[in-house]
Amino acid sequence: MTATALPSPHWMAWPLAALQPDKAGGAAPSSSRSPTASPAISAQASTQNSMQPLQASACWWALQHSPRVAVLEEALLMETSSVQRLWGGREPTLHRLAQAFQQAVSQAAEPGAAAVEPPASGEGPTAWQALAQLRLKLGGENGTRAGRGTGQGTTPLDADDFPLWTLTALQQHSAVLQRLGCTRWSHVRALPRTGLSRRIGAKALRVLDEAYGLLPQPLNWLQLPEQFGLRHDLGYPAHHADAVLQAAQPLLRALQAWLQARHRAVLALQLRWHHDLRRVDGQELPLWGELCIRTAQPVHGAQAMAHLQRLLREHLAQQRWRAPVDMLDLNLLESVAWAPDMLSCLPQPGEKEGGQDNSLPWHEWVERISARWGEDAVRMVTPCADHRPEAMQQWQSASSGLQPPKPAARPLAAMSTCWQSLCPPWLLAEPHALPLQGSRPSWHGPLQLRAGPYRLESGWWGEADELAVRDYFVAFNAVVGHVWIYRQRAAETEPGPHAASGWGSSTGAGSGTQWFAQGIYG
Repeated sequence: MTATALPSPHWMAWPLAALQPDKAGGAAPSSSRSPTASPAISAQASTQNSMQPLQASACWWALQHSPRVAVLEEALLMETSSVQRLWGGREPTLHRLAQAFQQAVSQAAEPGAAAVEPPASGEGPTAWQALAQLRLKLGGENGTRAGRGTGQGTTPLDADDFPLWTLTALQQHSAVLQRLGCTRWSHVRALPRTGLSRRIGAKALRVLDEAYGLLPQPLNWLQLPEQFGLRHDLGYPAHHADAVLQAAQPLLRALQAWLQARHRAVLALQLRWHHDLRRVDGQELPLWGELCIRTAQPVHGAQAMAHLQRLLREHLAQQRWRAPVDMLDLNLLESVAWAPDMLSCLPQPGEKEGGQDNSLPWHEWVERISARWGEDAVRMVTPCADHRPEAMQQWQSASSGLQPPKPAARPLAAMSTCWQSLCPPWLLAEPHALPLQGSRPSWHGPLQLRAGPYRLESGWWGEADELAVRDYFVAFNAVVGHVWIYRQRAAETEPGPHAASGWGSSTGAGSGTQWFAQGIYG
């Protein structure tokens, strides 16, 4: 059996600065790297452990494309050889990654800002070589080498030609190495290793071996937290709802990336804000304020996140801001496994031909109106487990009615009886009393009983006036057609031998019997 050759490693590197918003709210520009500015590399280098949670969340988008993602100094690294086959090869993978990174940069930019140019990226067989290639492109060095890397789609430089300042471990000893006549990585490798190790240390030589792929490079792989919870220090006081909502945008983008990577959907969120002042007008203020947002349907995707923003805007607009806010905390309270969106009878955005389409999914419209005008602004009918026709359904708030129903202990078919299938489609608002002509009920003429009786005794658990002791019939005459009527029987004052089974003694048309019409058939 012939062993299949493993694909050669391929690493991509992007600048972290392009993903980090600055104080003004836009994306921080990528600073240039050059030999004269090389000491700044080690000063600004950061690892995943030293990054703030919100800063690390800006890199979560990469986990949608590969599980091997790491933060190395000032760059985001991804190993792509293990997933290139899934995305159709190297070129489609690189094209997809370029689009995804450009989208992440655009999301980090301030709304309404000018279009951001595609940031530079580096690639190579090792993480250190990809980082070196990125530093060369940011420093403009790739355009100065004839026949080497003159454009974004060219072949990366060979590792032997990388200058010293592109590798932090060598840049720290650049003064010593330059006195020895070393300006490239290959110059350092050509020196006697034992004597060089005493001058610059074994750690620097080990990093150089890792850069050439001679030794494995240990990395702290980027991982998603099991539970979503991020805190954002604004750095400035926010005095009103619009400023708080704008400051919460990075947290919402991080939530969207977490949900996509975990294949989850939102049901409940908690937004907390820290007050900049502890006392206003002599009154103590709570340290934190909070707001809980719940949705009737699981929220997932960019369009659903826009719905969450609208809900936050409506709820934040009703808050009374007694002190500025300097810190936000967003926590995911409840989530479910994501499933495809349910089909809707309402027109979806983009389906309307001509004109502007302002349609919304039903649950989004209900939640938006309920958040603005109150929970009882929109009401809907929900079925109830009751045998009395007038109590089989009731009106309740639509926002609570959108919650998925809990599974019944028994299926609905097992709880229904054969006579309930004869219930009419239309019920009268109130039962209509029927007069008697002889011993027969009359409604615009005597009624002929076609089916029945169907005995009902229900409501004994409630008030005395809620007890229903009835015999139902399907009746007919030429004027009203088929109607649903019942005979009201007098309840037993003393429990008889058949009281437990629901059979009373008044079965005929005695003096205590009354007839009512309750429904009609169309």
